[in-house]
Amino acid sequence: MEKILTISIAAYNVENYIKKTLDSLIIEEILPKLEIFVIDDGGTDGTADIVEKYANKYPASISLIHKDNGGYGSTVNWSIEYATGKYFKLLDGDDWFESRNLTDYISRLEKSTADAVISNTYEIRDGKKIEKYPFCKMYDGVCLNISEVKPYPVVAMWGYTFKTKVLREANISLPLHMLYTDQIYVIKALGKVKSVEYYGKVVYNWRIGRKDQSNSINSIRRHYKDLIESANIINNYIKENNLSGNYIRARAAAYYSNTIITLCKLKKTRENYEIIKDIERNTEAEYPELYLLANNAQKLRLFRKLGYIGFLIL
Repeated sequence: MEKILTISIAAYNVENYIKKTLDSLIIEEILPKLEIFVIDDGGTDGTADIVEKYANKYPASISLIHKDNGGYGSTVNWSIEYATGKYFKLLDGDDWFESRNLTDYISRLEKSTADAVISNTYEIRDGKKIEKYPFCKMYDGVCLNISEVKPYPVVAMWGYTFKTKVLREANISLPLHMLYTDQIYVIKALGKVKSVEYYGKVVYNWRIGRKDQSNSINSIRRHYKDLIESANIINNYIKENNLSGNYIRARAAAYYSNTIITLCKLKKTRENYEIIKDIERNTEAEYPELYLLANNAQKLRLFRKLGYIGFLIL
């Protein structure tokens, strides 16, 4: 049977979560239409043992891939190279799909001709669900040329499903041993997207609040250089490819503004204060249009207005 959706699951030491992740995909009606790559990226816990049981039970749909540790980007690179599904979606090993909507979503993907489908997402924090992209319900079923897509609101990785052939046309090769590469993935994919369709129901459940997540304070303080490098790669990509569409530039500007605000979680030292000011000066000089677009973020606009002194209190 033709695979409609390839799902790439980065599964590094997620033994406490991976069962929930996979159980959300085990729906008899649609499982034959799914191609699920679970990438064991050199993990050291029992994740692979758990996944192996699923792969043995559903060999036509679930594959356990062992590889040396290369970081999140390496798992995406591998999955894009070997994907056979019509569409492609990322799923983190500690997150899960909304099973009650998945059958309907696969049916939508079967019929869709759009290069990208944007769907609703739940943010899950302390057991509470918050809709991230409720506007998708307003546009449900609407397919637009990328030039017609309003620059706001924009969404993060969890909301996107891309045509696999579009990802290959984008020639995506994410950096290894680096965090925050999902941002680069989205921007490079959008660089080749010509049409977008909206899906109103929730597909992705994003778990937030784990102390070892990449967006935790401890992780940001250890890996802030990755955050900066990711923003630089995105800005360079926009500039070098002369991408002028409102939507992709708004997306890049949103990532950049989020980067600056996230860096406010660094320790309140003079050195870190100067790091943020240097990034802003360089961005204003090298990417003036993106610098100005980032002002649409209220926090960053205020931050700049106060001369960055807000770093001490944010």
